[in-house]
Amino acid sequence: MLSIPPAMQASLDAGVTTHAWCWRVRRSDDAVFGFTDHDRDLEFDGVVYRAGSGFGGADIEAAPGLAPSQGDLAGALDSEVLTEADLAAGLWGGARVECWRVDWSDTALRVLVSTGELGEVRRIDGRFEAELLGLAHRLERVTGRVFTRRCDASLGDARCGVSPEHPDFASGCDQRLATCGGRFANIINFRGFPHMVGNDVLQASAASEAIRDGGSRGQSS
Repeated sequence: MLSIPPAMQASLDAGVTTHAWCWRVRRSDDAVFGFTDHDRDLEFDGVVYRAGSGFGGADIEAAPGLAPSQGDLAGALDSEVLTEADLAAGLWGGARVECWRVDWSDTALRVLVSTGELGEVRRIDGRFEAELLGLAHRLERVTGRVFTRRCDASLGDARCGVSPEHPDFASGCDQRLATCGGRFANIINFRGFPHMVGNDVLQASAASEAIRDGGSRGQSS
């Protein structure tokens, strides 16, 4: 729930406000930029929020629970800030965005409305467009590796290492350990975990084993 300063709430209740939108953007290289839709620059917390940049946002669709919110940002390419080179280098992708509602007559009266980050950034006819994603969308990302019995590399890629000129390359690979070794003699580059135990092993009792000699439990690949 937003905590709105009483003076701001009073102006909202009166129906006549001196409010503007401000966006604070921290790029992946930690450079910080400020933008506003007001007709002159504003400043607070040591950041100058530039007017006239064309930087602006659409309404954000907010979903209940932890579903990610999403909106859009758009603006003209500014030769001093939003350069083609920086966009091409990916410096703006994933940038952290704070959206503030500010009283331009007294910037001490402000409220942080939402926080998110830039998704895909596109350049269209000298302008940029970007998705503005709520931070909850990070919960949908796969971080790190997924541990499975089968290999998670693609046949012929850098992690696999099998040459497209291999005589059995056209036969493909089903990511099993037996296929990797028997067809391609490439077990050294196998990217799976063929001996990872499953629920069947974890739930098995010692009495269910026909041979109990302390040997390795080799799992089928």
